[in-house]
Amino acid sequence: MGMGFWLKRFALAFLGAGALLLAVEMLKGHAADQAVPFALGWGAMFATVFTLVGYARFRRNPACMLPRDRRH
Repeated sequence: MGMGFWLKRFALAFLGAGALLLAVEMLKGHAADQAVPFALGWGAMFATVFTLVGYARFRRNPACMLPRDRRH
């Protein structure tokens, strides 16, 4: 799994978490100028942890990340 896979995984996690956190903050009644930095910061932290944990699992046992039909 190349760099593109991990960057795409990070981007998808960041966008998903950021959008969800932004929506929650806006629904709670926070102003946009407070909600956006909150969502960006926590979204980036979540995406970093999510991607690094996936990478660590891949490095430990790459076969676990492969689809069933490509395993030995």
